[in-house]
Amino acid sequence: MELSIRNTDHSKCKICGSSTVVHGQASVRNKYQGVFLRCGTCGFVWVNEPTWLDEAYAEPINLSDTGYVRRNLWCQSRTQMFIELFLNPAGRFLDYAAGYGLFVRLMRDIGYDFHWADKYCQNLFARGFEEPLPLTDRFAAVTAFEVFEHLPDPMGEFAEILKATDCLILSTSLLPAPAPPLEHWPYYGLEHGQHISFYTLESLKSVGQQFGFQCISDGEAFHVLMRRPITPRLLKRIDNVWWQRWISRTRQRASLTGSDNTEIVRRLSVLGAGDGATLKAGKNSSRV
Repeated sequence: MELSIRNTDHSKCKICGSSTVVHGQASVRNKYQGVFLRCGTCGFVWVNEPTWLDEAYAEPINLSDTGYVRRNLWCQSRTQMFIELFLNPAGRFLDYAAGYGLFVRLMRDIGYDFHWADKYCQNLFARGFEEPLPLTDRFAAVTAFEVFEHLPDPMGEFAEILKATDCLILSTSLLPAPAPPLEHWPYYGLEHGQHISFYTLESLKSVGQQFGFQCISDGEAFHVLMRRPITPRLLKRIDNVWWQRWISRTRQRASLTGSDNTEIVRRLSVLGAGDGATLKAGKNSSRV
């Protein structure tokens, strides 16, 4: 039998505001008791008042994340296809909560003007292409890969991002239906404790409706919130071999790798900042 909890503000669904039930309790990081709540309307699941986050983020990228590089390559391929099919490839783009900056570097290497923003993680691979937070500019699209499962206040982050773009491309694994027990779905991440928010397609559609965006999804892990309507049938083109070959033959862009290097070396020589500590290249940053 499902246990009801008091209908206080903290127990209402963080996405749609509906009432919740206890989805389950489990040991997190082998020493904390985590209570997972589930919305009875949109199906969103989250951890109620996690107390271990400071410890969990002592290292921004958890030690068990062996798929970090492979996932970035997967995101690069899908994002390139989506941009070429549905957006302006010459636009400015942002990777939000961009981590070490590997995805930004990968996208710039194939010719897309991507920039980096992250509140917590050190930028290693995209130095010189930072954007300030809170966001002050607008972008043709914002990407946020494997971000929203980490957030204690997802609607606040959605609001921050969606005021800066008409297109948010994100990845997070959707909850299976019915929502599995805590010990039966590895994505709950009980061993590291960084995952605290878990989405259904219905919960992502609710987010889109509240901000005036359409939600399009592959039904698994790749999702788009966009003001301009795109049908799920059109989204399938990003995985279609024929479309991939057509993009590869007709839409190749000049890499920014060399020009980025030339510009950064030039600015470093003028600034005298051999360690790059003051190097910034966001649109609103001072250039020399």
